[in-house]
Amino acid sequence: MTEWRGAFENAEVNALHAQCFGHRVFVDDWWSRVNHFSVGWVCTRRSGKLVGFVNVAWDGGVHAFVLDTMVPPAFQRQGIAKALMVEAVDRAKQAGCEWLHVDFESQLRRFYVDACGFSPTDAGLIALK
Repeated sequence: MTEWRGAFENAEVNALHAQCFGHRVFVDDWWSRVNHFSVGWVCTRRSGKLVGFVNVAWDGGVHAFVLDTMVPPAFQRQGIAKALMVEAVDRAKQAGCEWLHVDFESQLRRFYVDACGFSPTDAGLIALK
């Protein structure tokens, strides 16, 4: 079950992020970050454990941005990420956003474009670090 703006502990999102993106566990303050910069976020729990998360950041106007879509490998291919996106799209619309952007690596194209309905676009990126 997905929950818009669901409660979470920073430690569990940091652990999920490390698992999904393959890095050490950080001590980031996700709660403050999403409450300050995001129109919302979506959480999915199974038996109380956080198994899905996506951040919907925004510009304060008509543009929202999907960031940090996370489902650990043991829970992938169960429809969790798709449910996260459905909720994110619906809630961004309800918030008055007119555009929902997402950047993704090529191996995720089938998910974001084919399964979730995003249109492919050109984008640019500058590595700052």
